[in-house]
Amino acid sequence: MTNGAEELDDILDPIGEVPIDGPPLSELLPKGYLSVSQATLFIKCAHQWYLKYVERGTIRVKRRMIEGSNVHAAVEKILTDKKETGKVPALDVALDAFSTAFEQSKATIDDWEGVNQGEAKDNGVKLTRLYFYEGAPKATPLQVEEDFRVDLTLTDGEKLPIVGRIDSVQVQLDRPEIEYDPKAPQLQKLPRRVHDLKVTTNKWGPDKLKNDLQFHVYAHVTGVPDVQVDQLVKGRAQVLRPHYEVDKYSVTPQDTKHAVNVLEGVAKSITRGNFPLTDPSSWWCSEDWCPMWASCRGRNK
Repeated sequence: MTNGAEELDDILDPIGEVPIDGPPLSELLPKGYLSVSQATLFIKCAHQWYLKYVERGTIRVKRRMIEGSNVHAAVEKILTDKKETGKVPALDVALDAFSTAFEQSKATIDDWEGVNQGEAKDNGVKLTRLYFYEGAPKATPLQVEEDFRVDLTLTDGEKLPIVGRIDSVQVQLDRPEIEYDPKAPQLQKLPRRVHDLKVTTNKWGPDKLKNDLQFHVYAHVTGVPDVQVDQLVKGRAQVLRPHYEVDKYSVTPQDTKHAVNVLEGVAKSITRGNFPLTDPSSWWCSEDWCPMWASCRGRNK
């Protein structure tokens, strides 16, 4: 899991047509590939994508943008140890992993959003403890933090490189008589589920997982249709009283086909230089939520 920000705005301004028999997409995309986070950002605001990946503008990093990644570091340690030993490590091991990530990320934060560093760290400790007590005992990881790079075949036969990292793939233990043992051969034959951890303000609504591009793509590249989002829900209270929520879904072939079409549309728009501004009434097109604000609407202030 990596620290960083991912999210937004100018005018439709093509910078050149892509010839029909032009170079492959891997040579036309700024990073040589597309990721789900890139595609999601492009859909939200193509111009912010342009400022980030083409202009390489300065990103204003807010506390909330890396809050989840620090907790992810602790969860990664928990799942890795459990995959190797079959047991949840001591709480102190998880808290040390969070603390190390937090201390390393502090220098990257430009805006603490009215929360002092001590409070921010305490909130991360609460979220780490929550996963340790409620998520970790049920976790059955077979793969943790697996990188992938695949070439998707598009409708015109072109190959689109897609890169990503999957939090974990876990075995489905629906029968209590089967004990979790990551080294047991019979465990490898049981159905699997793709998991991703989210630190959220509110619990996901009933249709969010069903329509989530990230999970559709992950199901497609792994060949594992069953997915689960593990949510550490903070709530909106000033004093965090987080709770743990789980949602599950089985991704359909129609879901994955649509996901590939979405990625194709994003990739082709990028190669044609189409980077329109987003709707200025959207909540993400604001100084509080856009990390590229100073390079776009905020530059005229």
